[in-house]
Amino acid sequence: MIALVGASAIYLIATQAAINAPRTEFTTCLKQASSKATGEKVGGDAFEAFVRNTCSAQLDGLRSALVGFNVKNGMARKAATDDANMTIDDYLGSSIDHYKFMATANQPAPSTAPAANPTPAVTQASAPTQPK
Repeated sequence: MIALVGASAIYLIATQAAINAPRTEFTTCLKQASSKATGEKVGGDAFEAFVRNTCSAQLDGLRSALVGFNVKNGMARKAATDDANMTIDDYLGSSIDHYKFMATANQPAPSTAPAANPTPAVTQASAPTQPK
């Protein structure tokens, strides 16, 4: 009985490792793409297309690994593909949200310096009035 549990644990660890390598490659690519996009001043709305283009090989590798893992564990191929796409969308969504947040946080603040030629305020001097 203990041998069966041990073998099952080893098997699960080995199959999980098949997913961890593509997942790590994809997350690493997301981080590198974010840094590259920041350097190239890619807008927040264009970041998703930038990442999908930059990390397409890693994205496809992760999708294949997730689908294979789920099918191997008894999930139907269509459901496994949908699940893999949702997982990838979650990774992309959080990366896109983070990029947009950082892009707005790193924008220069609006200038609050006084105008170059400010109009002087008109003040009424209280001069003593002399009787006539």
